[in-house]
Amino acid sequence: MPGNAPSNRILENRRAILFLGLCPAIAVTARVIDALWMSAGVMVVLVLSGLAMSIISGGERPRWTRALVVASFLTASFEAGLLAFAPAASASLGIYAPLIAVNCLVLDQGSSGPAAASPGRSMLAALGRGAWFAAALVVLAIFREFLGAGTITLFGVGGFKGTIEIPRLVEQPVRALGFAGGGLLALGYLAGAVRAVSRRSAAQPSSGGAAR
Repeated sequence: MPGNAPSNRILENRRAILFLGLCPAIAVTARVIDALWMSAGVMVVLVLSGLAMSIISGGERPRWTRALVVASFLTASFEAGLLAFAPAASASLGIYAPLIAVNCLVLDQGSSGPAAASPGRSMLAALGRGAWFAAALVVLAIFREFLGAGTITLFGVGGFKGTIEIPRLVEQPVRALGFAGGGLLALGYLAGAVRAVSRRSAAQPSSGGAAR
């Protein structure tokens, strides 16, 4: 319908959609452990939301209102469980834990594939999107904490307290990477590196063909 054209154009704009998820992504990547908790929450909520919406919508792509209700409910449940069983992680994520629902909506609307016809396919598709998001989040967190603090913070197990200190770097880290602006800077560097590698790999077959 003509009246829905502007909103459809907005929802189909992947750049605008992906930028919505930058705030929680930048906020939780100062430490690797926070990125792991956020990744776990996003994957759990995304998979369960995909299952619920597949059952409710019967294979049709759900509207934002229904998806928001389901994602918000599951995010609240995850946040409550985190507060009960991992209060330190809940305190560390803070206000960004409820924004897991935003990340899930961003990932769902940013997907290019059709809506899954079955709950199983819907869960697998959601798991794939969540895994890629988690990988990107953890890589960014490793980059920022390694250079910005000289440490890698993980889960403490047994005698391991959970923090790996990098000799020399822990004494003189690039502290600016720990700030919000540093997160955007690190994201820009990583995005530039990925683009450079992609261009080089794409240019290799053509140059090889020309040499022949």
